[in-house]
Amino acid sequence: MKMILTIIGAFSIASVTAAQAGPFKLRSHEATYAMKQVHQAGRNWSAVEQAQGMLRYRFKNVCDGWTVEHQSNVMMGFENAQQSQMKWNYTSWEAHDGKRIRFHSRMKQNGVQVENFSGEARFEEGKGVVVYTNPDGRREDIPQGTRFPTTHLIESIERAQKGDLVFSSPYFDGSGEDAFFNVDVAMPPYTGKALHAVKGTTLDPSPAWDMQLSFHQPGSQDSIASTQIGARYRKDGIATRLVQDFGDLVLVGDLVELTYLDEPICQ
Repeated sequence: MKMILTIIGAFSIASVTAAQAGPFKLRSHEATYAMKQVHQAGRNWSAVEQAQGMLRYRFKNVCDGWTVEHQSNVMMGFENAQQSQMKWNYTSWEAHDGKRIRFHSRMKQNGVQVENFSGEARFEEGKGVVVYTNPDGRREDIPQGTRFPTTHLIESIERAQKGDLVFSSPYFDGSGEDAFFNVDVAMPPYTGKALHAVKGTTLDPSPAWDMQLSFHQPGSQDSIASTQIGARYRKDGIATRLVQDFGDLVLVGDLVELTYLDEPICQ
């Protein structure tokens, strides 16, 4: 259930020259999403009968980079009346130039830790490497052209403003055992009813895109993505709706609480 809400925060100034284009500034913020399982016709479902929970997300510009804090807590009920609780915590710092990221990812199932990854990925002199502190000593090369989460989001919004409908690139976030992906993004404009306020916080009018990110394992010849993540992104970087599609389980998240954070005064 972890994945990839590392994709929902960033801060950037970008200039482009098309409809809906212009300088944009993605806001530092805290957001809470109510997550619930949805059933779709024609799917082969797992033993999970129902699932619901909360996802809390915090994005902050810190002058030399961006920080992300992500906490999700999902309770699942199965056909045999058993229940399972999944908790995932992820924190990261990513440099403004997109060349470094530090990360720490932990997952617990029913209170027992089942994953714990931390380390740093960086590009130097055209080469990229991931050095893990947990598991200690593990190293991996980074494919050329890999984007880290915030850099990937910035480029996706820039391209969407220009009218691009698709974008593909290698991707790394340090979120677990398999953290390298090839990601295809579809980003059609959202034309439905906009969300204007959440618990007293007013959202200014903004264009938005229903971005669909399909995650493929590197080298895989399978055209079906291992995971699909949907996010309705406003131009200011607020995601007002989420969809996490794991094939046999689909979770939809509605934005239920939003707080804007003060931006730093940087020298």
